Amino acid sequence: MSEETPKLSKKQLKALRFKAKKSDKAAEKLEKVETSIKEVKEKKESEKRKNETADGVHPRKKRKTRRGHHGRGKNGAHNGPRFLLFVGNLPYSIDEKTLREHFKAGNPDLIRIRKDKGIAFLEFLTAKGHIQGRIDACLALHHSVLNNRRVNVELTAGGGGNSKNRIEKIKEKNEKLIKKRVEKIKKEKKSKESSDTADSSTPDETDLALKSGSGIHPSRLAMIEKSKN
Repeated sequence: MSEETPKLSKKQLKALRFKAKKSDKAAEKLEKVETSIKEVKEKKESEKRKNETADGVHPRKKRKTRRGHHGRGKNGAHNGPRFLLFVGNLPYSIDEKTLREHFKAGNPDLIRIRKDKGIAFLEFLTAKGHIQGRIDACLALHHSVLNNRRVNVELTAGGGGNSKNRIEKIKEKNEKLIKKRVEKIKKEKKSKESSDTADSSTPDETDLALKSGSGIHPSRLAMIEKSKN
């Protein structure tokens, strides 16, 4: 600052701003002080830029977030619609390599495992294409045996949380899936067994799940209800 505009402390500057509201003289002084502060600040920044250029160091520019493969940012988050499958009743010792081998027919893009709950989520990215075919390949492994455990494979909705809307979406998706599975089982029974020997008196697990109306596997429904309390 120049001699005409002496350097003020923060407290003095605050007091001057207060006085400037009532006094024209104080307002005039405040204007000079603030102009001087601005000039000093600009001068310092200019000198800093010159020094950096002289030393061969260029001023750092703000970096934009770059998009990687499949519309994902650096953190790996997926921007487009999320297609997820829930896998339950997994052994607590399960690892990603074993899961990938088991579901290699569907080749999921991302696998998230929660060992403490014995569950996992398979994610499919739209950019890789053939989404439905890959999802169906994984769904076909419902009740398949993995490390002596019969695993459950169900459709789920992205977004996390246990809101009423999300639970309804999961329920609706799985009700449709169960109906498809029932139809598939009936077709297989019809083709393998004759009408005289077919035993329709004992409903299988899929029929029971459909009649229950939940559309969500009992173990998973219990987990959702527990987290809501």
